Amino acid sequence: MLIDFNQASVNSLPKNADFCVVGSGPAGMTLALELDRYGRSVILLEGGAVDMSLDSQELYKGDIIGDHYVPLDAARLRYLGGTSGHWGGWCMPLTEFAFQKKPDFEDAYWPIQKKDLDPFLEKASSVLNVRTPNSDVVLDSEFGITEFSISLSKVRFGQRYREALNSSKNITCVTNANLTGLKTNGQHVLSATATNFAGQSATLNAKHFILAMGGIENSRMLMWCNHQASGRLVDPRAPLGRYWMEHPSYLLGHALVDFKIPKSDYYIPQLQLRFTDAVIRKLSMLECCIVLQEISSVGTKGLLKDLACVAPKIGEWAASLAGKNIVCGAALLAGWEQEPIWSNHVKLSEAKQDRFGIPMVELHWKKSERDRLTLQKGLTHFNDYLIARNRGRIRAEDWVFAKDGYPVRGDDGVSYHHMGGTRMAQSAEKGVVDSNCRVYGQDNLYVAGSSVFPSGGDANPTLTIVQLSLRLAEHLRHL
Repeated sequence: MLIDFNQASVNSLPKNADFCVVGSGPAGMTLALELDRYGRSVILLEGGAVDMSLDSQELYKGDIIGDHYVPLDAARLRYLGGTSGHWGGWCMPLTEFAFQKKPDFEDAYWPIQKKDLDPFLEKASSVLNVRTPNSDVVLDSEFGITEFSISLSKVRFGQRYREALNSSKNITCVTNANLTGLKTNGQHVLSATATNFAGQSATLNAKHFILAMGGIENSRMLMWCNHQASGRLVDPRAPLGRYWMEHPSYLLGHALVDFKIPKSDYYIPQLQLRFTDAVIRKLSMLECCIVLQEISSVGTKGLLKDLACVAPKIGEWAASLAGKNIVCGAALLAGWEQEPIWSNHVKLSEAKQDRFGIPMVELHWKKSERDRLTLQKGLTHFNDYLIARNRGRIRAEDWVFAKDGYPVRGDDGVSYHHMGGTRMAQSAEKGVVDSNCRVYGQDNLYVAGSSVFPSGGDANPTLTIVQLSLRLAEHLRHL
């Protein structure tokens, strides 16, 4: 059932359910529908409407302190289906290495393993309406170069699953229902308060509460509700809001290679490469993927001409391959795993409030020196491979190997992947939620979504978000 709280009376809203899920993006929607499948009653609160509205989107504004970033209300969508309304659709699972401890990066690991999520991969692929991604293919074992594949989803959760919500007998989805408070006795959440855009509030009771509000908003709302509860909602030792992460992603330059760039699920022919665990450990870096995107024949000729002027002998090699029609020009891009560090965090503004009197968000985010080294080491290793195998040449942009500074060009450097802030860990000293996504400090409060990621790997997060939600539903149904 769908109810618009802007149009409905307070008395028409459900008062009790087994579960109250806040947020209808990939995490919340998946969780609610799976709990429905288990026959459990769910109140699903969505702060926005069925369609995008300025009133709702305004609540996603915030300030960015640190490196260049896009406006926060442009990076996220606040209506039914959440940010899946404009995501790129890339689906790929985290590698096994992403979950493991790394000697030089003490906080970049999970308290669970890949095998804990693997049982939910096939179902998650179905939710996203994609084929299960293929395993990596080793292209060069000595250099540890592998090709990975993506599956491209076109699912917009609000559109695809709206009818399922409307026809469900177990789910009551309330739109324009903004979470404004959680009441706790110090160990157990008793109720949630939802407020519409006319200022009317309703109290909702449930046995269990799950925040699935996104990779920034989960932290913000937990901080606010914890403040309202005088610090009795979240264990005071927990690093709430800390270790926030993105996947830095940049155009690094261009390359000429002597192999064809294949067609893919993406709309541009591209070759997607990453490195084996052994190489990553040897180079003392985090995960990094290199993407070669095919450029036009005109662009390729320009690269050949430039190469001939700068390095005539190499230019002759490239020209001979061009004559055989086996040289390909490519834009060279990279995206990599950001080191989880304490200083990158979500904070409540001390000066600005939204229309409900809740402090707006401040995102403190800056790439570290070791983030830069991951990029430089990864690109250098790939360049060494091309030269050693005589497979191509790279023309990197000047900034890549400079000591500091990144380009500031629109959304360059931004992947729109918001991770961390309510990280998963084995103890409250290191995390906000445990391995079952339960908030340290409450016995019936959980968090779903990428904010629980303690480390991001190099994979786009949505497939993992859905896997985690399915795993959480499996855990919750036994409570």
